[in-house]
Amino acid sequence: FLASIPYTMRRKENEREKERYFHYTFYLIMRLMSVYTVYTEKVQSHGRVDCIVETQDYVYIFEFKLDGIADEAMRQIEERGYAREYESDRRKLYKIGAVFSSETGTIEEWKVE
Repeated sequence: FLASIPYTMRRKENEREKERYFHYTFYLIMRLMSVYTVYTEKVQSHGRVDCIVETQDYVYIFEFKLDGIADEAMRQIEERGYAREYESDRRKLYKIGAVFSSETGTIEEWKVE
């Protein structure tokens, strides 16, 4: 889906805006294709989680990086304790680090734990 969006639609002038474009595009895709609870920039005690998707049986915690590495995103999830809120939750938890490529406009790399 991301690969079908014309490159001319992506902002190019500001690094923070570039990452925000991918972040919110992903959020909108998740909201449009599901009836699940989707949070973006969810504020917690040690920072803001890029995206959380909650289903009846699963919780998915996403951290996004622009032109970075998936290990860096996973490290941020751990260091900031984004999963702590769900420690007593019965649902299966997945932590996902995803890297958006500003060159191709797609998810270049991801890691799941």
